[in-house]
This record gives sequence, C-alpha cells and structure tokens, in this order.
Amino acid sequence: MKTVILPKEYKYTVKLPYNDDTKQAITELRRQAKGKFKIRVRGSGPRVKWSMLDSDGQCSTMYDQSLPLKYATHVRLYIEPVEIKSW
Repeated sequence: MKTVILPKEYKYTVKLPYNDDTKQAITELRRQAKGKFKIRVRGSGPRVKWSMLDSDGQCSTMYDQSLPLKYATHVRLYIEPVEIKSW
C-alpha cells in the first residue's frame, strides 16, 4: 500500500488506496482523534462509469463533485484540529 503525504499547497493530508486495511485504520484514527481532530474522508476514482450506471445512462457528471465511498478506489483524508471555543 502506497501512502502519499503532500506538501502544504494541497488541502488534504493524505491519499490512500481504499481497501479493508484503510477502513480499519480510518476507524481507529477517528476513535483516537475524537475531540482533538476533525477527520473527513472523501472518495476518489473513476466517476463516469458509476454515474452512468446510477442514472440509467442519462448523466455522466452526477459524481463530479464527490464520489460515494462505495465506488472509491482511493480516499483523501482531511485532518484538521477541532476549534476550542472559549467563553
């Protein structure tokens, strides 16, 4: 499994292949980061094939903004610190 850590000009922290190991790692990371970090997971991969299947061949751009995780081949993790509100 190849892990890519990107320089600061990218908004996401890491991009991983989406498989069972990654799913377990994300679950554990969320458990440990609860209350300290906000972790968002976004899917990446081929979009047109799934868009055409889900729209019965009507629309090839249905998943241009976001790809459901069930179709993802890779995931991007966005890890940000939780804002602490002071009174």
